[in-house]
Amino acid sequence: MLSVDPYQQKQQQLQKLRQDADTAAVNKQIEQAKAKAKKLYEEIVTVKQKIQDSTLQSNSVNVSTIPQNSCKLKLYNTLTGHLNKVAKICWNTESSRILSASQDGFMIIWDAVTGFKKQAIQLDNPWVLTCSLSPNEKMVASAGLDNACTIFKIKADTSNNPVQQTNKREGVLTNSFPMQAGFYQSVQSIFKGHTAYISDCEFIGNNSIVTASGDMTCSLWDVTKGSKSRDFIDHVGDVLCLAIFPKDILLDNLFISGSSDGYVKVWDLRQATPTQSFSISNSDVNCAKIFPDGNAFAIGSDDGLVRLFDLRSDCGLANYSLQLALINSQTALEGLPQLHLPTRELSDVAANKTVTKASGTTDKASALATSTSNTNTSTNISNNTNTNNNNNNNNNNQQAQNCENESLRGGIFSKSTNSDRASINSRASVLENQGVFSLDFGKSGRFLYACYSEYGCVVWDTLKNDVIGTLGNDHLNKISNVSVSPDGIGLATGSWDATIKVWSV
Repeated sequence: MLSVDPYQQKQQQLQKLRQDADTAAVNKQIEQAKAKAKKLYEEIVTVKQKIQDSTLQSNSVNVSTIPQNSCKLKLYNTLTGHLNKVAKICWNTESSRILSASQDGFMIIWDAVTGFKKQAIQLDNPWVLTCSLSPNEKMVASAGLDNACTIFKIKADTSNNPVQQTNKREGVLTNSFPMQAGFYQSVQSIFKGHTAYISDCEFIGNNSIVTASGDMTCSLWDVTKGSKSRDFIDHVGDVLCLAIFPKDILLDNLFISGSSDGYVKVWDLRQATPTQSFSISNSDVNCAKIFPDGNAFAIGSDDGLVRLFDLRSDCGLANYSLQLALINSQTALEGLPQLHLPTRELSDVAANKTVTKASGTTDKASALATSTSNTNTSTNISNNTNTNNNNNNNNNNQQAQNCENESLRGGIFSKSTNSDRASINSRASVLENQGVFSLDFGKSGRFLYACYSEYGCVVWDTLKNDVIGTLGNDHLNKISNVSVSPDGIGLATGSWDATIKVWSV
């Protein structure tokens, strides 16, 4: 039996006592640092509360009130051609065209005035979540669940390369929309670097694009070099939205990001850390939009609130709660027009009647736009509609009637599978979430358009914190995106019913 050296045993005991003492000292320092940080945080909150001596609503008491239901935009056009949910829409700088991305695997560039399809861009991945159009309209970007951002060149540089129609790329599906002569699409760059889905992307100038991802980061990419310029790391949750500042604000160097961690951060492209950080709530931040003058921004979150923040005072200006507004005005929920959501059992005939009643005379314009905008495109959609048959021979006559009704609706379900039809008509995914999904300001900033699951697009008076009315209730499903044209004359709403509606003053 080996004997234990008393001296060695004593040394081990002394070493353990020293380690315990060091651990206790470190824990004490940590507790002191926490107490000091808490005290500093309380001081910051106290200073901010001194600055927040008033609200936007209290300062606008003497401003005249806008009557309710006075904001009635006219339905100018209905753009039909997508075969699945519209994920995002955006205008060009001249307010003449609209870019839309859908989960049918296509991006389409529309003429906002005539409703004609100007170009269709087929995507390698149909699970697209976002799109963006460069200021010079020479490139478009798409991103989604494939963790990559793809840049397409859609217009030739005639000063260096002649305009010509390119051949189809290898590996691309053959049922694409034929392009007009003189137009072509080619992949400029494919940016791979994110380890999760890309939720949003925005062009910053013509040579750079910023992306937001579920891997909790944002990235800046150089389009000309085809490489990443910088990562922006500070969020601790999925980054769900981006918003860029107006073109003439600080030389295109700022953007904001919203995350599922409940924070909104303001970034400068020249710095690796955020310049400002705003704690919103414990819910996801779904959308963000910069105020027209660039000094404030609004965010929409899963808790159903729209919050307006001022960058100069570093604080919130107003909270817009739909439920609270209805309660304060003693208006029942039924007093606000609700979105006409279809059920799974809704027949095609009933759906066709609903569209006819809702859109009125726009059906003729939509049919004209669909039939004359792009002959090859319309022929392709029509062929897909006519070939949409079922193996049940007992219902051939009824299916023929359904196909006819669907063609009048723009062929929404003509190419969709049964799962796509159920996805578009489903109510469950809409009603489970009462949050805000999309935001945009009017030209002056007085109007704020917010998209809710049940009530469509609600129009807010930003100064009075009042609900003026609703917009887009002609859609047959959730309105996923709202976008105001740069000139302020038009407004577009994209929906899960696979249509885009253009509204005009």
